[in-house]
Amino acid sequence: MLIRLFPSVPPLVLLIGVGFPDILWPILILVGVEHVVINPNSPLQKFINFTSYPFSHSLVRMSIIACIPGVVLALTITPLAGILFVVASVSHWFLDAIPHLPNDLPITGLRRDKKIGLGLWKYPRTAFAFEYIFYAVITILAMPAKFVVPLLVVGAIFHLLNANSFLGFTKTNPFKTDRAYAAVTLIGFIGMSLVVNYVLTF
Repeated sequence: MLIRLFPSVPPLVLLIGVGFPDILWPILILVGVEHVVINPNSPLQKFINFTSYPFSHSLVRMSIIACIPGVVLALTITPLAGILFVVASVSHWFLDAIPHLPNDLPITGLRRDKKIGLGLWKYPRTAFAFEYIFYAVITILAMPAKFVVPLLVVGAIFHLLNANSFLGFTKTNPFKTDRAYAAVTLIGFIGMSLVVNYVLTF
C-alpha cells in the first residue's frame, strides 16, 4: 500500500521496512542475542517456541531499533524514506499479532512484559490460506494492474516454499537447529524483497 501511495520512495526501502522484524530476528538468533526452540518432531509453525525475542519482535524496542536505519535512509535518500521505513516496520508488528500465538508477541520487550497474539497459527491450514489471500487482496487493491499478476505469482512461489510449516508434508522438522531455521528465514525474506523489487522496477 505504501509503495502505491509514495512512488517517490524506492520500493526496496518499503519492502525491507515491512520485513525488518523478520530480517532482524534471524540475525539476532545467529549471533545468540535472541532464542527460539525448534520442535524436532513437527515442522508446523505452531510448535515453534519463540522463547526470547525482545528486540526484533517487541513493539517498543523494535520501533526504536528501526529508527536507526530510518535515520540513515532519511540522510541518504529523503526524510520521507526514513519515516516510511519506520512506519512499515511498525506495521509488521500489528500484522504479526494475527497469526502469532497468545502470549507470544512482546509489547515493550522488558521483563514481565505483556504479550499478545490472536493465535491463527493454531489453525495451520486456515493460516496458510489467510496469509496468501491477505497478500493477494492487498496486491490487487494497491498495485498498478501491470504488476498484479507477476506479484501474485512471486507471492505464491515464496508462500509455497514455506508450505511445510503450515501443511506438515514431513513428519519431522527439516530444521534441526535454531540457526538453520534462522538462516533459511533470513534468506527467504531478503530473497522475496529483492524479487518483488525487481518486478516493480523492471
